[in-house]
Amino acid sequence: MRRLMVLALSAAFVPALAPPVRAQVAAVARPLASATTNFPGVSLDLMSVERRGSVLTVKWAVRNTGAAGTKVVFELTGRNQTTYVLDEESGTKYYALTDKEKNTLASEHSYVGADTYGIEDHIEPGASARYWAKFPAPPAAVKTINVFFSKTEPFEGVTITDK
Repeated sequence: MRRLMVLALSAAFVPALAPPVRAQVAAVARPLASATTNFPGVSLDLMSVERRGSVLTVKWAVRNTGAAGTKVVFELTGRNQTTYVLDEESGTKYYALTDKEKNTLASEHSYVGADTYGIEDHIEPGASARYWAKFPAPPAAVKTINVFFSKTEPFEGVTITDK
C-alpha cells in the first residue's frame, strides 16, 4: 500500500518538474533586400543567394500591393535576358542555367516572347508569389554578387551564402 502511495505522489509531481513544451512556429523568412519594380504595384524581395558547389541558387518573391492584377516577366534565357547575376570584380555576367533540352533551371520555363524564355505570371492585388533560378556559381573567392531582375533596380553587393 505504501508503495502505491509513493508512486501516486511521484506521478503527481513529475509533470510539474518537466520543462514546458513549446509549440514550434515556422520562422518567416526575411528578405535580404527589397525594391520597388516597374511592374505596376509590385515590389520584389530578394530572399536568398546560395552557392552549392558550382551552382548559385537565387530565390525571390513578388508582392502586388496595387489595386489591379499585374503581369510580371523575368527573362532568363534566350535573346533578351534581363534577369542575371554579375560578379562586379571580374565583370562576369552569369545567366540562368539550362538542362540538355535547353529548359531553364528555374521555377518556370515559359516562352515570354522575342526568342526568350523565363518566368511569366499574373499577380492579383494583395497576392504574392515566390520564384527561384539557378546560375553558374562564381569562384569560391567571390563573396558578394550583384543580382539583376527585369524592371527592377539591381541588388548590389549581396552576400553569397555557401552551403
